[in-house]
Amino acid sequence: MVKSPIQQAEETKFSDHTVIVPPHRLKSVITHTTERGDIAMDVVARAEAALTEIRHEFRAWMISECEALEAARSAIRSRGQSGPTLHKVFYAAHEIKGHAAVLGFPLAGRIAGVLCRLLTYAPDPQLVPLAVIESHVDAIRAVVREQIHTVNDKTGKEIFERLAGIVENFLSQALGEAYAEIAGDAPLASNKTGG
Repeated sequence: MVKSPIQQAEETKFSDHTVIVPPHRLKSVITHTTERGDIAMDVVARAEAALTEIRHEFRAWMISECEALEAARSAIRSRGQSGPTLHKVFYAAHEIKGHAAVLGFPLAGRIAGVLCRLLTYAPDPQLVPLAVIESHVDAIRAVVREQIHTVNDKTGKEIFERLAGIVENFLSQALGEAYAEIAGDAPLASNKTGG
């Protein structure tokens, strides 16, 4: 492979500042095709193959995410529901929400999303019943432990719907009329098809 000459950053100097425009090095690695939609399917296939090679590590990564959530729950148990301990729970749940689907546990991600919603919209997260937080943590851990890889698992789906219902009831009571502003984003409102 022949390396292209190193491009220098373009600099424009002004009296009080300098603007530096870095060279566009990514253009050399873009693959253009004549396929429909200009998608290089060989690149997609290589990416899928790479994911298949590391798929065996996904469960271990999810277990690690669950351990972080459990540590956050332990902090609440030992130090109480405070801003810092609730932030740890939120952060751990948010990580699971973001990673679970890619790691093959979309139901765990949906449950974590409901917990994040609760902690985001509760007017005073310190007043959220600990049992509700604990139920979410237990449900996420169970999904990973039982290796539930679909959102359509009958028991898992029922647990998700019950937790989402509890959260929406709590938020509607806690927020009163202000609940109308977030009601359309409720997980059950957007999941009428069973997705």
